[in-house]
Amino acid sequence: MKSMDDKELKRLVEQYEKSRAYYKDSASYNEQNCRDEFISPLLECFGWDVHNKNGTAPQYREVVVEKFSNENERPDYTLTLNGVSKMFMEAKKPAVDITADPSPAAQARRYGWNAKHKLSILTNFEYMLIYDTTNRPQGGDTASTSLFRKYHYLEYPEKFSEIAALISRDAVYSGEFDQFTGENFQNAERFSAEVDETFLRQINEWRLAIGKYLYEKYETYRDIDVLNDAVQEFINQIIFLRICEDRNLPLYRSLKDAARNKEELQDSLTRLFREVDKRYNSGLFSGETIIFDLSNEITFGMILSLYYPQSPYLFNIIEPEILGKIYEAFLAESLILEDGQIALSAKKEYKYRSVVSTPVEIVKYMVKNTLQPVCQGKTPEEVKELQIADIACGSGVFLEETYQFLIDYCAAWYAEHKPEYLIELSNGRRKLPLTDKKDILTSCVYGVDIDMHAVEVCKFSLLIKLIEDETPASVSQCVPILPDLTRNIKNGNSLVARADIGEEDASIEMLREIKPFEWESVNEGRGFDIILGNPPYVKTEDIHGLETGCEFGIYKRKYKSAYKQFDKYYLFIEKAFSLLKEDGRLCYIVPNKFYKIGAGRELRKLLSAHIAEIDDFGDMQLFPDKTIYSSIILAHREPAAKLKYARVDSVTELWAGETQESITIENKTLDSFPWRLSTDLEFMKMIARVEGQGRPLGEVADIFNGIQTSAERPEPVYWFGRDEILSETDEELIVGKFQGEYHIEKDILKPYFKPTKADEKGMDTYSLLKTDKHIIFPYNTDGSLIDLDTMKSKYPGTYEYLLDCYELLVPKCLNGGVGRDIKNAAPDTWHQYGRTQALTAFINTPKLIVRVLSKAPMYAYDKNDMLIASGGTAGYCAIATPPDCKYDLAYIQAWLNHPYTEKLFQIMGSDFEGGFTARGTYLLKRIPFVDLDFNDESQRDRYEAVVKASKRIYQLNEALELKQDKATTEVIRNEKENLMKQIEENITKIYKFQF
Repeated sequence: MKSMDDKELKRLVEQYEKSRAYYKDSASYNEQNCRDEFISPLLECFGWDVHNKNGTAPQYREVVVEKFSNENERPDYTLTLNGVSKMFMEAKKPAVDITADPSPAAQARRYGWNAKHKLSILTNFEYMLIYDTTNRPQGGDTASTSLFRKYHYLEYPEKFSEIAALISRDAVYSGEFDQFTGENFQNAERFSAEVDETFLRQINEWRLAIGKYLYEKYETYRDIDVLNDAVQEFINQIIFLRICEDRNLPLYRSLKDAARNKEELQDSLTRLFREVDKRYNSGLFSGETIIFDLSNEITFGMILSLYYPQSPYLFNIIEPEILGKIYEAFLAESLILEDGQIALSAKKEYKYRSVVSTPVEIVKYMVKNTLQPVCQGKTPEEVKELQIADIACGSGVFLEETYQFLIDYCAAWYAEHKPEYLIELSNGRRKLPLTDKKDILTSCVYGVDIDMHAVEVCKFSLLIKLIEDETPASVSQCVPILPDLTRNIKNGNSLVARADIGEEDASIEMLREIKPFEWESVNEGRGFDIILGNPPYVKTEDIHGLETGCEFGIYKRKYKSAYKQFDKYYLFIEKAFSLLKEDGRLCYIVPNKFYKIGAGRELRKLLSAHIAEIDDFGDMQLFPDKTIYSSIILAHREPAAKLKYARVDSVTELWAGETQESITIENKTLDSFPWRLSTDLEFMKMIARVEGQGRPLGEVADIFNGIQTSAERPEPVYWFGRDEILSETDEELIVGKFQGEYHIEKDILKPYFKPTKADEKGMDTYSLLKTDKHIIFPYNTDGSLIDLDTMKSKYPGTYEYLLDCYELLVPKCLNGGVGRDIKNAAPDTWHQYGRTQALTAFINTPKLIVRVLSKAPMYAYDKNDMLIASGGTAGYCAIATPPDCKYDLAYIQAWLNHPYTEKLFQIMGSDFEGGFTARGTYLLKRIPFVDLDFNDESQRDRYEAVVKASKRIYQLNEALELKQDKATTEVIRNEKENLMKQIEENITKIYKFQF
């Protein structure tokens, strides 16, 4: 890369100043002289590699220079981000007064507006004018309309930094240009004037006008589906002809010529369509035309609106990606009959998902990153053996870019090995022969979409891409010019086959609704080398509203990833994976939630051994007006040993090739459990070291769930709170329950931790545990059930109470299928809990009580044998130390309460609304724990400091329960806070192995 050079800029200014009169007045000093002598060097001063001295591949050149002007003019300079057009610079000779003449400004602005750029540069070196091109150019605009910055050549040196911030190579490649323009040229008013929104409005006006006319006049078009087909086909035909005309491709005559005589318009257009069909023969013009069904007034108005001055469009400038975006929005709506009138309305499938266009830099990155390793070293003939698909192709943006990559790769191969094979264009560039481009398209590119109109748009878009850079000379020997893509781009439901529906006599209506697709009908039923794209994101609840019950049932039966509250993109990943060849690759951009949420379990299981790369965008929003946390995943059909996980901070830097910070993870550490992935890579590296030198907490401590009585409704039987205690003696509590009064022996009771009131729910890790609840615990110290005879003799009050509650406690296996669901219950064990695992852990065992679902963690120390309630995310679990454990429970408590551990839970735990984090037993057992070496004095000292501080906190908690004056209470609280900070600091150092 050439660095910026303000000294060279000063030299240029001095040179121009010395002979300024000649440059401005000499008839022989033309635009090309000015470009060579001043404008190209000017760009180089701002870091642009104008002459490609770095030898960058043609498709990724920093600056595309048009060497000659012709009737189909393009901008003189295109400044790109690795081939993605960012700004145009239009050059004029110094004799042209660009500050007063409106024509050059109109030209520069039209170029920029049609490319959807934010800024365009116009210069004759004497002045540099930078225009805001988000405003639509209109007749009557002056040279100062939408002028954003104006610089005289004498200002260039002193305002070097200011100009560089706007137009330099560094500004574009660092992302500062996008950030600046995004902040200053991005609002609803501007968006409504941008080329895609303007053209979409134009197309929709045509749709409505044509649709209303045909529906009202002809019975044939009263079928709304037939009407939509006819209208879209006609609009595609007109736009195709206009694009060919702007690109100077051979036509029998232009649209404008055909429309010269309004009365003869139908005959002229019909002849034009027939001639184009013969010459191009793609199927685009082969059907019945609606020209004779339309009024000449409508057709004439359509055609005129595509030409200057009515039209601001330059179809040789509008990028295929912009056309794709326009058509994606176009596809979201269709003509409908509403209150007897033709109107436009969102299609059913788009009521549950928004139209989102994948940024072009992301599309290009995904295609390049996936295809480059596969194509590397192959000849063009070998490349033609590759099959690449998008199984939810929409308007075809991924397939267009795939096709472009393959063309560029083959052209580069010939440029190196057989340059004479390429065709040289008038601007000095070289291209593949059209026959090769057609072969690549029909051999390599495949797509499927459930929307028939999307399929037509995709084919249309690929054909437009095919004729890009073609000239009358380059197509002269190619008959027909275009291929028929009906074998490549198919309509159907990629997820469902006819056999999945099962019903032999399924109605046409059902089949039309589901659109089952047979994969044997495309690519001869063979697998694909690459599948890529952006599959639909549709939540389970929205799938119910979108799909038939039959189709949803097929998803659940057919796809393992259709687990719990799955998203539709899970199914597309699973299906795509099944369609790959043995050495195939899958690349999708999808939400990153599947890493950790419960519903992603089966998808994680599918991908864990095959995922090779993840580019995680964290909380960066790629799609306007949508909150989607995105990632790009690359998976190999063959098992992958390692995963490269990268954090993406900027889309611009990603495509610019800036090194993204990454970490390598062994795939054997991934499974169906939540993946420990975070865009905080330093944290991940630290955790990787902890995992490498430690062990899971489940190998250190006993982790178990709470009890489950299975007797909570209509109100709890086994436990009661202080509001239900009428009185007490030394031996018993007198309890009011179920409209009765019972004497419950204290010896059969245990404290029960189940906060139900506001003042009970604010406890955290270092709070003193308190409860006002008691629970009947009908078990011996060895965990065995107290038999009924012992209950009668030793706990008669409790026995009487339980007997009165028999109908609420009886197991269903003893009561004709009605009652509690308790396995292995017998007539003399009807009073047992619903679940009896780990009961001994609640007897004479200090433990930590863990709140499973909460915003803040709670690992509270309990020495009073409290029982806790189990219940999935709503309850509690517990941690105790086995007899041979070398760690004090207080140390484990400190480790769990540390912010690093909490961050791990947030990464690994299920994603709940409201900022809640799950900390259940299966995650607790997997949390990595540094195994200390107590023979190392420094490690032992840190450990003992944590335990000592923790136990001091327990003492302080007891002191806080005593009646104290305010000053003493404040001192105790401050001391507790200091101890908690000391604990955190010590655990931080242990996490970082700073002993």
